[in-house]
Amino acid sequence: MDSYLLNKEVLCILDTRQIQRFMFRSNTYMDTVGGSDLIKHILDDAIFFALHHIDPPLSEDEYDISADPDETIPYFRSDRILFQQIICTAGNALFIVRSGELCRKIIRKVSRYYLDNAYSLNIAAAVTEKTDDFGNDIFRLYRKLNEVKSSCDISEPLGTLAVVMKERNTGEPVIGIAEGSGDTYSVSSSIRRKEAQRRDAVVDMKQLSVCETFDGREYVAVIHADGNNLGITIGRILQQTPDYELGIRRRRQINRSIEENFARTMAGAMRQLEAYYHAHCKNGSDLAHSFSIIRGGDDINCICDAALALPFIEYLYSYLAGSVLWRSEELTVPLYACTGIAFVPPDMSFHSAFSLADECCKSAKTAAKLERNLRNGFAGNWIDFQICDNNITGTLDMIRERFYMTRERVDLLARPYCLDDAADGKPYSYKKLIDRARRLKRSQLDSNTKQLIRQSFAMGRMEFRRWIEDCRKHGSDLTEILGEPFYTDEEKQLHSLWTDAAEIADFVFME
Repeated sequence: MDSYLLNKEVLCILDTRQIQRFMFRSNTYMDTVGGSDLIKHILDDAIFFALHHIDPPLSEDEYDISADPDETIPYFRSDRILFQQIICTAGNALFIVRSGELCRKIIRKVSRYYLDNAYSLNIAAAVTEKTDDFGNDIFRLYRKLNEVKSSCDISEPLGTLAVVMKERNTGEPVIGIAEGSGDTYSVSSSIRRKEAQRRDAVVDMKQLSVCETFDGREYVAVIHADGNNLGITIGRILQQTPDYELGIRRRRQINRSIEENFARTMAGAMRQLEAYYHAHCKNGSDLAHSFSIIRGGDDINCICDAALALPFIEYLYSYLAGSVLWRSEELTVPLYACTGIAFVPPDMSFHSAFSLADECCKSAKTAAKLERNLRNGFAGNWIDFQICDNNITGTLDMIRERFYMTRERVDLLARPYCLDDAADGKPYSYKKLIDRARRLKRSQLDSNTKQLIRQSFAMGRMEFRRWIEDCRKHGSDLTEILGEPFYTDEEKQLHSLWTDAAEIADFVFME
């Protein structure tokens, strides 16, 4: 913190860094669940701890940590209030402090709490002088935060001698051996597992049902969904709100809108998925044996039977349709989200699978944010997916360059796909992809032909055309079943339209 701020009234932001990496660093499901649950409340706990353990500690009538946009904001009515929380979510917190000196004490205690209770989770802080213009102060604060994050390293307390045993899953120093299983564990793993044990029930991943494809392979799906336009929405709204009290109310309203919309959307999607599951499941078991959810705010992570992933996504987006993140006379912001799905063998490490799903989500977001794809200036609903048969040995871009780009530079993928009605008729329409996959499933093609559809593009375009003609002569008109095999995008890149449908057909439900 700059020294000139020590005697000034300040606005501060705390930002938890690399949350996805922290949650999915371990290869074990219990560690992942524990890490997710910890993220949901650790910043709240850290701030509460800091307020009561600084020297001197604040009494209850010297701070306000309310999150209700309808309540009065006592900071502006009493000089006795030294700390005023604006918002505190799973990822970050905003607050006003009467002096920079007090703010520095709080930041230090929060950092210490993170070290003691999360070990390898990092937090960044930025502070700026409070003026009478809330919108401008928020703009300066986020700019300062970006400077802090770009200039500081991610620190991890992992410094050990080479002779110290390290945990196999995370590479962190071992502190003990679990009774019964004999597995070694680190400080971070111990914290995560204690957190997971607080849950009423945790899915036994060994009992998770799997989807068997036409070639006998088994798959589960790992899903990562994330809301769009949240940062730009908050920026637009708050920069147009110079008044502090009104700005705080609006920031809290946005948080409440996010939570209420996604909670409603998830509840509706899960009710519909429950009905679908009981109508189609083969073993009559409970849905919990096939579906596990980790959710916080607009961030949704799931692992499930691969046959349930696409039904769930379609139900999710059907309930998301029409949702509004913010509505006022000046601005209306619809709520959109992007999703990434990794279809992987059940024995693949969680860390690798969730990383792949996260990369797919980022790919979908990149497409959604292209100017030609924006919907009234906002990124819409897009989805990307990847089927992986073996352990991942590279990034998503590397996998696709190696396995999905032919020598003739034909891109075998049309991914990502848009779920919005505006994409109807476009090659990248999700509806067209699912329709193509269902037509393939309904066809009478034998398994060998279906496998060739996945591999035949590597023959080269001339040989591929000859193969299509040969299939037609033998009674299988593939273009009648699947439509035209290629399309050219705006960058003049040639794409296959059949590969995606052939790869995903086993996971598409027929309703």
